Amino acid sequence: MNWLKVCCFSLLVAVATTAVAQAPKDPLAAVPTGQRLELKERLHAYTAAFRRKDWAGLYDLVSDENRYGGNHKLKVTRRIFVRDMEGTDAARLIKFAPVRTDSVSAGIFNIFGCGEMPGGEEKIERIAAVRAVRENGGWFFTNWYYPDPPEPCSHLSDPAWKPARYPQQLDEPMLQVTCELVLCTL
Repeated sequence: MNWLKVCCFSLLVAVATTAVAQAPKDPLAAVPTGQRLELKERLHAYTAAFRRKDWAGLYDLVSDENRYGGNHKLKVTRRIFVRDMEGTDAARLIKFAPVRTDSVSAGIFNIFGCGEMPGGEEKIERIAAVRAVRENGGWFFTNWYYPDPPEPCSHLSDPAWKPARYPQQLDEPMLQVTCELVLCTL
């Protein structure tokens, strides 16, 4: 009888271990558990705003880094943001499927995934990254980026994949509002 119990227990452990090993890893695993759902919803809203060219809606999703200057005064109002975003077509992240997340520092994460951007008559799919920041009790986004040269999404299935260069564009405000925040010279 003991042999039967040992056999059944071993089988149960083997099945449970296999089920856990095959469970897909949460692409937002680096984010605190209680904040993942909100981040996922906000990330979906972020790409939906780009897809629909809903610049007023996008304004509600971008971080303070895209609104306030170095003196902590509001420099980019909703009206200015919408004006600066008008005509933005190529620089739109219209779909994004997160694959993995790296913690940059407390409350700041780089989310890497498969992104889709407009490319004339066709849509271009490649690895992209989005910077998510925890501000004012919620999730906001500073910028998004794709590696240059472009990398196919299939590279993300390699657990050892890392961006070839650190995505410095994620450290900066959105290109469309940079001149509002810092002095630009032509």
